[in-house]
Amino acid sequence: MARDGFFTGLDIGTSSIKVLVAEFIKGEMNVIGVSNVKSAGVKDGIIIDIDAAADAIKAAIEEAEEKAGMSITKVNVSLPANLLQIEPTQGMIPVPSESKEIKDEDVDSVVRSALTKSVTPEREVISLVPEEFIVDGFQGIRDPRGMMGIRLEMRGMIYTGPSTILHNLRKTVERAGIEVENIVISPLALTKAVLNEGEREFGATVIDMGGGQTTVATMRAQELQFTNTYAEGGDYVTKDISKVLKTSHQIAEALKFNFGSADLSSASPSETVQVEVVGENSPIEVSERYVAEIISARVRHVLDRVKQDLERSRLLDLPGGIVLIGGGAIMPGVVELAQEIFGVAVKLHVPNQVGIRNPMFANVISLVEYVGQLTEVDVLARGAVAGEEKLRHKPIDYKSSNPAPKTRTFAQPQQKPLETFDTPTEDAAFQTEGKPKQKMGDRVRGMFGNLFD
Repeated sequence: MARDGFFTGLDIGTSSIKVLVAEFIKGEMNVIGVSNVKSAGVKDGIIIDIDAAADAIKAAIEEAEEKAGMSITKVNVSLPANLLQIEPTQGMIPVPSESKEIKDEDVDSVVRSALTKSVTPEREVISLVPEEFIVDGFQGIRDPRGMMGIRLEMRGMIYTGPSTILHNLRKTVERAGIEVENIVISPLALTKAVLNEGEREFGATVIDMGGGQTTVATMRAQELQFTNTYAEGGDYVTKDISKVLKTSHQIAEALKFNFGSADLSSASPSETVQVEVVGENSPIEVSERYVAEIISARVRHVLDRVKQDLERSRLLDLPGGIVLIGGGAIMPGVVELAQEIFGVAVKLHVPNQVGIRNPMFANVISLVEYVGQLTEVDVLARGAVAGEEKLRHKPIDYKSSNPAPKTRTFAQPQQKPLETFDTPTEDAAFQTEGKPKQKMGDRVRGMFGNLFD
């Protein structure tokens, strides 16, 4: 059952940083503020410049605060699946109280006992998700509190990641003047939020096509079975267009979103566009088909790698098929190309929240939904993990020459309707889906008229 209250999600991507503020009331999530700013200091989903990333996060937080009409003091941060490891774990304790009634402290203790598994110094426990509790041999218990027993056991899944990535993530958010409430593994949140109950049980795969990387997560039997990241995304498509056509990154990006398609059969070989290229005195003509060939080659390369890994893990032919999300999935022809490559059912997931019905927001929406749906037992488990990790690792020194974080206090949210969020690139491409395709000659006038003014 969802917890009532306000929750803020922070998605630090290679291309953009998104912040979403939502209020949960009786299990219903209401989005009250969202922001999307250009990313900095991030490469392939990993922070490489703490100061630059912190400045971008601060800008995104301030924009979200303005739209939500409230101050943000703590955030839930998504963590990419880079070098993520998943292992089963279990713990067992005797119930110490004289009454033998299981309490919060006993849940905390049994989770800590499951954390005694050896973790190498370069890795850190991110999360432990309880699958079931066992009281005196009786299995399948979700919440043992209030029950009587002599022996309490827990079985679950433990998620670990590189300490360096986690350290940099925490330090960057703290330097932006915000407290980290929870670190949430992105693939875990995505599969929980994007897939329905049947897909999570019988099996399905979510492919998040971001700007700097592509993330894949497969869930079956309500458990995360496979996850991987590929250091190729929508930005690589833009770079390919820029390199092949010898044009600027700005023009290549405009070509991708205004004329790009991953489906060669729908691209016209006769429709052309004038493109400014380096070393030429006058623009050259490039056909829509040629641009599609450049785009299709990169998208096919990424999806072929995903297919090989899914086949190797015997997770390709799952009943739930493939679900695409992310800004890279918005491009026309991507769903059709994925259908051809994987040979299974493929669909594009579109969030249903008012004002942000765009697959590029699926990650940050799923993050907030996941945190809001955490049970009391899940919260206890997270608290136990946080306590153990503080004992294992030295505190991070956040002292720097930067000014101290500003003090914020919560204000009563302004009751105003959520503004439709406009993104001039991905949103424009997404909203035109299903409409008659404008001819290339007509479309180019507006684009390049603005571009070269």
